[in-house]
Amino acid sequence: MRGLRAQREELIPPSPAVSPLARLKTALLPATLLLALLSVALGPVSGEARETTAQSSPGGEPQKPETAPAAARSPINNWAEMRKALAACWQVPAGTEGSTIAFRFGLTKTGALRGKPLVTARSLEGDRDAREAYERAAVDALDRCFPIAVTPSFGAALGESPVRLRFVNTEPAAAYQINSNITIFAPR
Repeated sequence: MRGLRAQREELIPPSPAVSPLARLKTALLPATLLLALLSVALGPVSGEARETTAQSSPGGEPQKPETAPAAARSPINNWAEMRKALAACWQVPAGTEGSTIAFRFGLTKTGALRGKPLVTARSLEGDRDAREAYERAAVDALDRCFPIAVTPSFGAALGESPVRLRFVNTEPAAAYQINSNITIFAPR
């Protein structure tokens, strides 16, 4: 009875020696071509950062360029960066201490909202105007932030994960911050 190695070599002849670099180039070539074709076919991605130039005011002094939301500055690559971007988009109204609102929504792999975010919980404090201002500020934060520019690898995770987001105007506490469960505390 012959050994297993001899039987294997009969069935699968040994391949010629190929360098690891040559194998890598061969493996990456189809992906590179696909990305190039997609970028030509799709054009610029919505939500990409746009350059702004300083303009002169009537008095000849340069004006400050308009600042883009944090979410549009550079592609987001992970959940922690997304939390920071969302926090930068939120403007907390005065007189709403103790308020909380929670949303659930989906994102496409390009960083755009999938439909309208669903309010899953709300506990709003203050008078009627303050409660309405808080809810409006939370919705405005989502409008300002999305679509966001994301890296392809993080975009793949976004396309598969429902996002649960809470805007909380209380003292910061330990929060459940695992992947797509995001709590944003108002700055103190």
